[in-house]
Amino acid sequence: PDRAPFGLRYFSTNNINVLSVKSHGNHWYQHEEMDEVVDRINQRLLGRDRVGYGSSMGGYAAVNFSERLSLSRVLLFSPQYSPDLKRVPWENRWQEQESLACRYDVVSEIAPVPGYLFFDPHNRNDQRHVDLITQRHPLTTIKMPFAGHHVLDWFGQNRTISQLIKSLVFDPTRERDAIRTRRLDRARIATYWLNLSAHYAARGRPEKAMQAAQRGTECDRGDVILARHTYASCLYADGQAEAAKRIWRAALDNPEEAGRQHFLLRQSIVDQGWPELRAALLDVEVAASG
Repeated sequence: PDRAPFGLRYFSTNNINVLSVKSHGNHWYQHEEMDEVVDRINQRLLGRDRVGYGSSMGGYAAVNFSERLSLSRVLLFSPQYSPDLKRVPWENRWQEQESLACRYDVVSEIAPVPGYLFFDPHNRNDQRHVDLITQRHPLTTIKMPFAGHHVLDWFGQNRTISQLIKSLVFDPTRERDAIRTRRLDRARIATYWLNLSAHYAARGRPEKAMQAAQRGTECDRGDVILARHTYASCLYADGQAEAAKRIWRAALDNPEEAGRQHFLLRQSIVDQGWPELRAALLDVEVAASG
């Protein structure tokens, strides 16, 4: 809840009013208080043109409440079609949905709203949500291959958020320019290589997965720490144990990286069945620090 809204710096420096609705929990904006929230927003923005935007759960809220908020258009990033598991029984990413009472789940029933929708077509669940949303709403879909679920972060990593907002929200004639920005500098963003690595791994192509992970370690943006861990994991699975351990030890010796690598290593030891790494890396580190 304390995270600044996406694009706030651009809005603030260009005298554009922003009204942000932020959730204090993953309740998908289904609490009864939403009636009052919507009424207050409508009172505050009476007579103004309104554009909604959001990512994931926020993208769902933007399209779900678009009619009640009189939004002229929306800008969505990996939005969800519904939090109701009866409507999306294949969705297994959000545990809190199992007990959620869906009071305002109307994406499939409200008046169609135009706009733009960014998503990673290689994320199967996100693709399913997109297919359902666009059956009702005339949205221009923009594919972001290997950007992952958090496609909005991509524009922060390639530093084109301001250009994206200016083009799609305030100057639709520059749509092509905005779409081109999604590919800027992707070779320098670890997120791209991590998702590409996962894509290859899921298809039984470990050599390609390792190569992609290695490219991620050479990046200066995105989750480089995870890229190093992923590359080391690929090496270890390939039988190159000493090379993998050298990467992990260097990471554990780095104060800025050690905590995260500890967590990732513990997770991999359990998930991959590598208990020998606990004694070789983690227990040694604990003994040394003790």
